[in-house]
Amino acid sequence: MSRTIHKLPLRLFGLKDAPAVPFEIEGLAGTLIKLGIRAEQTKQATYGLSNVFTIQGTTAPAYAFLFGGPKSGVGEIQETKGSTETVGTPHRADQAAQARAELQAMLSHSEASLLHFATEKVSREDPRPLVATPAGPLTGLSLDDPTQFSLSWTRFSNVYRDALQLLDTWSATLTDVTGADRQFWPTIANHGLAYNLLILKKVDAATGDDLAGKLGSAYDQEMRSLQAAGRLYVIDLSLFESLKPRKEDGFERFTPATITLLRQEARTKALTPIMVRVSGNGGAGAQVYVPGQASPGTWLYALQAAKTSATVHGIWLGHVYHWHLVTAAMQMTMYETLSTQHPVYRLLAPQSNYLISFDDVLLLLWESIAPPTSVTSAFQFLRLINDFAKGRRFFDDDPTTTLENLGLQQEDFTVESPWDQYPIVRYLLRIWSAAEKYAGVFVEATYPDDGAVAGDGELQKWIQESSSQSGGNIRGLPAMNNRGALRRVLTSLVYRITMHGCSRQNPAANPALTFVSNYPPCLQQSAIPTPSSPLGTRELLQFLPTTGTIGKMVNFYFTFVFSPPYEPFVPLDGVESDLFFPGGLDDPRNRALVAFRRAVIDFIQDWEGGQPVINQWPLNIET
Repeated sequence: MSRTIHKLPLRLFGLKDAPAVPFEIEGLAGTLIKLGIRAEQTKQATYGLSNVFTIQGTTAPAYAFLFGGPKSGVGEIQETKGSTETVGTPHRADQAAQARAELQAMLSHSEASLLHFATEKVSREDPRPLVATPAGPLTGLSLDDPTQFSLSWTRFSNVYRDALQLLDTWSATLTDVTGADRQFWPTIANHGLAYNLLILKKVDAATGDDLAGKLGSAYDQEMRSLQAAGRLYVIDLSLFESLKPRKEDGFERFTPATITLLRQEARTKALTPIMVRVSGNGGAGAQVYVPGQASPGTWLYALQAAKTSATVHGIWLGHVYHWHLVTAAMQMTMYETLSTQHPVYRLLAPQSNYLISFDDVLLLLWESIAPPTSVTSAFQFLRLINDFAKGRRFFDDDPTTTLENLGLQQEDFTVESPWDQYPIVRYLLRIWSAAEKYAGVFVEATYPDDGAVAGDGELQKWIQESSSQSGGNIRGLPAMNNRGALRRVLTSLVYRITMHGCSRQNPAANPALTFVSNYPPCLQQSAIPTPSSPLGTRELLQFLPTTGTIGKMVNFYFTFVFSPPYEPFVPLDGVESDLFFPGGLDDPRNRALVAFRRAVIDFIQDWEGGQPVINQWPLNIET
């Protein structure tokens, strides 16, 4: 029996391009409880933040700097210069608990009241004053030294011990131009998997003309020659000119809009940044940085600005838009149009739990649970999503289509093995291929010919409702008149849900992302230095996340990787248990499901190495 799910009235806010955001009251209470449990489950990892640092004259355990004060069993503050106060802002877990309790209380109201509350909540540009409560004496500190970004490496699960070998290399990206240039692309290419960082574009003639318009004379003959030789690439994140700096915890949060040009070496295929344009809201303060012309400090600043915009893109567009929002809209219409006995429902429903309710809670509790970017309200997020969705079609989110649109070819990123110069592409394509095989067997076993697809009334209604502006508002879904069209839609959905599971594995966060200068969620000053400005290391660090901002990112990452899934992708009883279709292993669809599970297991083992936690990969999108 189908069920009706409410939608947030995005069109009333002028947001006509975003996919529908379903709102289902029934799942909110359970999600709030589960998130509260998650806060408890991450405590082991959080209490492992016990390494002692001295930052701006204060010596304390990392936990105190990250979360605002000494905690029992973690250690004691030894010295505080200029202040005897040791208790800063409340631990973010405490703030989140209070927000959850307030929302829980709202659930006793009528459905109409809850819908009104949700609509009013997410439609506010700034749901609280821009000048928030100042940070405490420990959480409001800029770091003294790049090595101090290791304060977010927990001793739990040997993260700190195993990461130490990388400390000098990553710290040098804030002091040494050569090291920063060398590490810029590998950081994105190797560690951007959970952020779905397919953001590099090969500059063809049309793209070159567009860049010339944006960069003016800075797009010079050298750039044109590299473009003609097929060795010029760009990461264009100028869309963030739509974002304004915000003030939180006494500090600005600034998402720089950046355009980064990279030169590829013909033999090694290595990519090196050769120009970065940084601008603010509406293009304000735009500066162009070129190595050798910019001072060493401002070039390092430019690379950090580029990494910041890549992080914000990864969180809200690469991850949440691609894997959460479009998927939730399709799940909503599935629930509304397909009966529980329909074969497509049997395929998708086991992996369609939790997501809608989690997205709703994220929007309603934005201020207390969202990561610390400059997108400080749900409405700002929805407006960003709406801008990104303009002109986008359903299959544009698939990695195969994305690579084609970006002009990226395997031979351009291969030295010894396929995609070894852009490893996350190899990882994404591996899960894509497994999902494609699984969906292919399902379609062939369920629909004997194209006519069977075209004649399935419930299936037609699902796709029509998903495409409708009053339904899912998803553009580019194909007419459902042949098996190939169905196979492609199902491959995309199964892939999105399953690929999201990578974000729950330990390598998704540790140690690269928790070393927050690799992936800053924001800059803490919106001033953009002129290229010739002298900028020392201490001055550069004042642009980068403060101790408290790092703490909020740590809390965000630990919630993913240090809490167990509600339901693991691989059943605890083994790959041949909990099958989706009747008939056991006599049904080829169940055999394909088992093969799909084994393919994901093989991927986890190859990606993590060592002793991977197979059952950490979730069946559903939960967080």
